[in-house]
Parts: sequence; structure tokens; C-alpha cells
Amino acid sequence: MPHPRCLLPLPVLGLALLAGLPRGAAAQPAPVPADATTPGVFEEAFVSGISLLHDNDGWPHPGNSFRDDNYSAGLEIRVNGRIVARAGLTRPLEGLDWLTRVGRRHTRGTRRFHSAQAIGLAYTPDVLDTDEPQRDDRPFASFVGLAVRRTSVHGPRLDRAWSSEFVVGALGLDAARRVQTILHRTRRWMTGNPTPVDPLGWTNQISDGGEPTALYRVGYERLLAGAGAGAARKHWQVTGALDGSVGYQTNASGAIAARVGAFSSEFWEFSSGIRSAGVGRQQPVAVGVPRWEFFAFGLARPRVVGWNALLQGQFRDSVHTVRVKRLIGEWEGGVGASLPMGPWHLQTVWQFVQGRTTEFVAPKARLYTWGTIMLMVSREARSR
Repeated sequence: MPHPRCLLPLPVLGLALLAGLPRGAAAQPAPVPADATTPGVFEEAFVSGISLLHDNDGWPHPGNSFRDDNYSAGLEIRVNGRIVARAGLTRPLEGLDWLTRVGRRHTRGTRRFHSAQAIGLAYTPDVLDTDEPQRDDRPFASFVGLAVRRTSVHGPRLDRAWSSEFVVGALGLDAARRVQTILHRTRRWMTGNPTPVDPLGWTNQISDGGEPTALYRVGYERLLAGAGAGAARKHWQVTGALDGSVGYQTNASGAIAARVGAFSSEFWEFSSGIRSAGVGRQQPVAVGVPRWEFFAFGLARPRVVGWNALLQGQFRDSVHTVRVKRLIGEWEGGVGASLPMGPWHLQTVWQFVQGRTTEFVAPKARLYTWGTIMLMVSREARSR
């Protein structure tokens, strides 16, 4: 029997097969091929955007206990634009997309975008001031890596978006302990309080000392209701999404999301958090339409989990692992704003309602929440 950590989940296979269906096999309108002569195709800038995103359970949000536990922090630095493909970073991903036939969807898209992200994630148990394994809680865990993503937009109404992503990195490095220790000491110096304490349990983390890992993800998003690409100024949108991944996190999910407010960006441009498929503000705005934006957003996502190496470990033995729950729920909510700066846009997003239901089996398993702050500078596309 194959090792359970190596199985390709059925939803990922289903997305791949759906991506490879010949034209006319589905009930949807045939996508328009993208080439230099196709009207309405926009050229992605060489560098179309740079963003910084930080998740932290200490950001202000409902349910904040100001305790550094569960999902402690995440950091992403992202670059969007043709530079990602020009540097050859997309080649491994293109090979995987060819194998899964998702590459056909990217080829037929009339909008094509690329991004590369440096990512760091850290997870901790509730008790930090001991070097003993916390058998009744989640293990310490961390991930550091590089992700490359392709996004393509399809359909005469530009109402569908496919994305694929390849992530390589390492579990169990010492970087998370070093960063968390510096942050805790800085906070004590600023506040004069004896807490937060230096974390002492990182030697018990998953794959301590480092272990290579990887992940491949495929996603599909569709506009379900509200103003689409033909509307210069939008006030509400509802989208649905499917997502599947295989690797250190093997799972599948569906989501329903909504935005309300005053905005001209498209649904595929919007980015709300780490692992989201937004490509940044790159669509030209019609003459006379205000370029500023302000909106609120919300999302609900059930997820089926096949394997989570950050809880269960990978191939190396770990001091402490836990059993995962197979079905979890996730939610997001917050506000976003965008301001014009010549041909560029400064976008900020604050997610202050974000969380996940209990994802492992242990006495201290609990629902947890965190906040997210994102800053992005992006450039509008040019018409060919």
C-alpha cells in the first residue's frame, strides 16, 4: 500500500482532469486563446507588484488572548510580474502543470500572471517556558521556503481563474526560534513586562534540524454574482473557489467569498492572505473612473485534510506529533483600501476576523484566531 503521505488526493486529481477537458466537454463557453493579436489581452509588467504580508496572533482581532500559541506568525514577501518567468523560476511548476494538464488552462487564458513568494511560518504550543515536549498540545513546527505561482483568467466575461503553485522549502530549521526570541525580547524591552518569555521548546519541533519538503497546489475560482470585468466601478461580488494540494499539506477545500464597497479591481487581483492567489492591481481603469478603492470582505472555507506535516511530521522521526482532524473550518474577514500613485497603486488589507477550528486531536486542542496586515504596491497593466 502506498505511504499515506504520498497519495494524490482525489480533489487535486479532479481539478487536474477538469483542467484537461477538451473544448466542448463542459457546459462553459470556450476560452479565447491568448496571443499577441487577441483583442483585450493585457501585458503583465516586468515587475508589476511587490508586497509584504504578516500574519500574527498578536495583531488586534476578536478573540485575541495575546498568547503566542497555535499559529504564531507567518511572513510573506512577494514579487509579481514577468520577471518571475524570465528568471526561469516557473520551469518546475510548468513541468508539473504539463503532467496534470493544468498547463492547458494557463495556455488558453487571456490574462496570465506570475508571482514568487518567500514564506516563513511558525506554530507553537501554549506553554513556551519549558524544553519538555507538550504531549497534550500541538508540537512546535516551522516552514521556510519559496513558492512560485501562475494565474490565468478565462472566459469571454473573464469570470474564471485557474492558479497553480509549486513550493519548495524546509521543515524544522532554527530560523523560527531565532525570530520568535528576538520579537519576544523586543516586546519585553518596549513594555517593561516579564512576558512574553523566550521560547524554550523549539528543539522538540517537527523535523528538528531541517528536512526538505515540497507542495503542489491547484486552484479554481469563479465569479458567481455581482459586477464582472465589464463594470468599471463595482459595489459587490460573490465568488466560489476550489483548491487542492499534495505535499507537506495534502488537503482539499471549497470556499465562498464576497466583497462589498467601491472598487474597480477584479476578483482575481484581490489578495487577502498567505497562500491566496491574488495577483495585485494590474487592470487598466476606464478613463474618468475613480482609482481609489475601499471595501469589506468575508470568506468561509471547509477543508478536508489528508496529511499535515506541520502536525504529523514527515519522513524523519519527530519528538512529538499529533493526529489531525480530517474536516476543519476556516474563515476570513476584514477591510481593504487602495490609493493611486501615478501608474501605481498602494493597497493595504487588514484581516481582523480570521481563524480556524480545531485541527488536531489532543487535550489542549482549540479553535484559534489571528490577524493579518498586508501592504502591496502594484502597477496597472498596459493594453497591447
